[in-house]
Amino acid sequence: MNENPVTFPDYQNCIVNLTSSILASFNVNIDHPPLKQLDYKNFGQNVVLIILDGFGINLLKKYKTDATSFFAEHYKDQITSVFPPTTAAAITSFITAKTPYEHGSVGWTMFFKEYAKYIDFLPIWDSTTTTTLDNEKFKVHEILGDNNIFDMIHKQDPKIDLFNITIKSIAESANVIKSSGPAKIVPHESSKEFCERIEEAVKNDPENRKFIYAYSSDPDHLEHIHGINSDQVKSFLAEINSEIQNLTERLQGTDTTILITADHGLLDINKYYYTNEDKELFDSMILPGFPEPRFISFFVKSNKIEQFKRASRKYEEDFLIMTRKEFWQKNLFGSGKPHRKLDDFIGDFVFIAKTDKAMKPIYEQNGKWKTEFKAHHAGITAAEMLVPLIEINT
Repeated sequence: MNENPVTFPDYQNCIVNLTSSILASFNVNIDHPPLKQLDYKNFGQNVVLIILDGFGINLLKKYKTDATSFFAEHYKDQITSVFPPTTAAAITSFITAKTPYEHGSVGWTMFFKEYAKYIDFLPIWDSTTTTTLDNEKFKVHEILGDNNIFDMIHKQDPKIDLFNITIKSIAESANVIKSSGPAKIVPHESSKEFCERIEEAVKNDPENRKFIYAYSSDPDHLEHIHGINSDQVKSFLAEINSEIQNLTERLQGTDTTILITADHGLLDINKYYYTNEDKELFDSMILPGFPEPRFISFFVKSNKIEQFKRASRKYEEDFLIMTRKEFWQKNLFGSGKPHRKLDDFIGDFVFIAKTDKAMKPIYEQNGKWKTEFKAHHAGITAAEMLVPLIEINT
């Protein structure tokens, strides 16, 4: 039995539906149904959404008797991420309550013809140099995305206090500022400080209703560097499990609903393929593939379609390989009103990883990375797609 089977997003039971549940609890009209597992009408006066980046269901189950024991005690169900299960798509779905089909952010790196440039969307970096771009000139955050949930809640009831607790390194970034709307942006630098900032937000003006969005970049960051089974990942999970347990005890009597989940999970990568090293494949491509090493969109020369097909056969065991038409027929991005940029991002063929392999371009001026990520995401496996739904009421 395959322990990590191909797993598709369920847009009736995913992170978009979780955000919809939160919006519904504040009487905001929603475009996607709330989760059936949650009684949103009886959420507490304060609602806290904690996102632990990369905390897939695989990690919760692996450490349920020790490092994630408190989380396991309050575990309700598994839900899916969106496709692709990657931060750029999933966090944008959390922030907008929209599917990738609607918000258009379909991966980390996207080619923006407006700027003739590959741009890493969330940090607004030049993908080839990793230098930060001037967000006044490169307004990608205005091209992708949608209205944010803070604006939606504020419009419905301006009296509700709103907080966006996020890691210090991105707290002043253009994307965080844009997506926070009227929310107060609160930075943190450690698990302890993360929970302290949540506690302060809950207890600030105790008479007021509150929505607190709280984001941690770990364990994702640690998994990329050390692998999902590393001591560093287990240590972090034990730490955040303990800190949130202590936070819950300190919040007793505050009428607070805490919802904990992740944007996606990860799996360890066994091999990287490089498109430049496959002469037959590379010769048929117009542009380097993007947006992710486990979800690759290829724009192919019209006179070399058959050559690309031949070259791609050697990768069929590791990737779902689809034509543009086949990809759209699967509705992997979800439903709704399509974002105008989707046509720019989906090429003639798409590769989606279904095993422990990844595929990247090499920019000749940079060469290969000296060290590749040990774990990754954005593919179509259970490890990447399934995340926990945890609910705690105080």
